[in-house]
Amino acid sequence: MANDFVDAFGLTHTMLWDESFQSWAELGVSLQPSAKLYAADGTLLREWLGGFDEDEVLELLAGIEVAAPTQAADGQSFCRFTNRFARAQRDAAAYAQSDGSGRQRILDDLRYGANAMSQTVGPDIAEPVDRLAAAVRAHSQVFLDAGLEGDPATATGRDTTANELTAAIAGVAGAALEVCDVTLEPNATP
Repeated sequence: MANDFVDAFGLTHTMLWDESFQSWAELGVSLQPSAKLYAADGTLLREWLGGFDEDEVLELLAGIEVAAPTQAADGQSFCRFTNRFARAQRDAAAYAQSDGSGRQRILDDLRYGANAMSQTVGPDIAEPVDRLAAAVRAHSQVFLDAGLEGDPATATGRDTTANELTAAIAGVAGAALEVCDVTLEPNATP
């Protein structure tokens, strides 16, 4: 799919595939499309959530100051991604019976939903939602490290990360119900 995307849009920059999403975590990328532009010394010049204007990138590279776009929290987007995370939780019930690609999809959907919630949340509940996204990434990594085909119950670290994830979901569940009318299940993890 990634190669088809590159071909369809005629991209010429290097694309890297990181199945573990570790690069996302380290760079603070929560969802796609997003982009970050760094100077040669590693200084972050600008980041975009969604598409970006090529002329703006060229101006930044030329040293021309461009006003930073403001990104206010969007309640509709937060609720849409909260609902997506809840659907991913329901799908997670089938994790043990799924094959490797099915398991990967479940983990991807959980990470995407939680990361997108974190990217679109308002400041009033940002901290618990960020904890949720981090807990989902950590729990998913346990399964990726163990190999998708193995018995999920035997994954080293599963109990610890499952407990952390359950607590993180519980910390967000009230707000998800109040703000978005979406029920999150604290124990709905693989």
